[in-house]
Amino acid sequence: MANRFSKVDYVANETLRLFMHSCEVFAAMNHSHDAEFDKDFAVGETIRVKYPWRPVIRNGMDYVGGNIERIETTVKVDQAFGVDFDYDTIDKLLNMERGEERVKKEYLKPAAKYLAAEADKRAAEFAYKNTGNIVGILQTNPTTFDATSAAVRQRFMELSSIDSDKALFIPPAVMRGIKGGSDANLARFGPVEEIKKLYKEGIVGKADGFEWYESMSLKSHTAGTWASTVSLASSVANGDSSLSVSCTSGDTFKEGDVIGLTGIYRVNPVTRERTESVNTMTVTVAADVTAGGSTATVPIKEKLYYTGNYQNVDAQPASSGGLVLFPGTTSPNGKAGKQGLAFTRDAFAAISLPLPMPKGEEVMSQATDPDTGISISFIRFFDPRRRAWGNRFDVMLGFGRLHADLAAARILCA
Repeated sequence: MANRFSKVDYVANETLRLFMHSCEVFAAMNHSHDAEFDKDFAVGETIRVKYPWRPVIRNGMDYVGGNIERIETTVKVDQAFGVDFDYDTIDKLLNMERGEERVKKEYLKPAAKYLAAEADKRAAEFAYKNTGNIVGILQTNPTTFDATSAAVRQRFMELSSIDSDKALFIPPAVMRGIKGGSDANLARFGPVEEIKKLYKEGIVGKADGFEWYESMSLKSHTAGTWASTVSLASSVANGDSSLSVSCTSGDTFKEGDVIGLTGIYRVNPVTRERTESVNTMTVTVAADVTAGGSTATVPIKEKLYYTGNYQNVDAQPASSGGLVLFPGTTSPNGKAGKQGLAFTRDAFAAISLPLPMPKGEEVMSQATDPDTGISISFIRFFDPRRRAWGNRFDVMLGFGRLHADLAAARILCA
């Protein structure tokens, strides 16, 4: 039988099909911004995406003029990775598997598995490092629906994030805990099909409006360390994306740490009313910082607005205001745990671009999934010096932070 591995369309399309079966975190993100990069001219690795305008309501009949205020976020395509392998003349003559099914099993499935895992790992890392909303306790696995999907659902509803496309990702240990936890009464009142799936397959299907997934792509985070009390060294100006803090020399603030602002609360983006009086506003550290003295400047992912079109907190964070590392976790210094995720499709952008293809190589193929836009290219080339064939699969990805402040949450786990 002829060596089917050299059939052009078969390679990339089949690998893409296998790839998509296990690429869940990436697939749940928003892929509508791919077209922004598909121009007749080079747009660069970064595009800017404007947030919707949020008008301010006038009180009374007197006209109050004002400027239109718009803010933006960015989507950046800068992550390339792939799988490479060689085989020489003797391998191809005597050792290479023949036939479509053998090639799929021996080469395409492993390539797709590792490419998908890498895409999902990168998506999960980007998501957790760009999400300031948290539920749960760091280094402790939740065991109830109330501590996972119900808690996240409450937060999303308070922030008017009611998109019907909601996905939730947790480690297998948490799925096991939920299945065998203290929510036994759910079996009496839950939908028959979901309960059947829970007991037959060991996984939750859909609960509290979220599609549930077990994921091994979720990243673990180790919290920074604070030797003593940390507070604001100065007030936060409207629209600031950094905190000037009073701390102890040597204190560490790790990218992805979550900091709570004592006495400062989220507001609903439409009503601009405080969402609740239990959970204070939390922000995400944007880059590692080690304090070299009694003060430090800590960059954060969020911009804090206490007035204006994009108000997201109920008051200005003032000088001497208290800060809390991972609110809800006792003694969080140095604690580590998996970062479960829950988000709607509008929380993050995920981009995959088709790559320019060369001419004249032995085999060239590129396939793009129509639903997510994920592209995989395959090239086989011949090296006459070694009389060997090189084979490469390539993927180019990028991510952007869209409405993560409103439509994403972390579920802290062990």
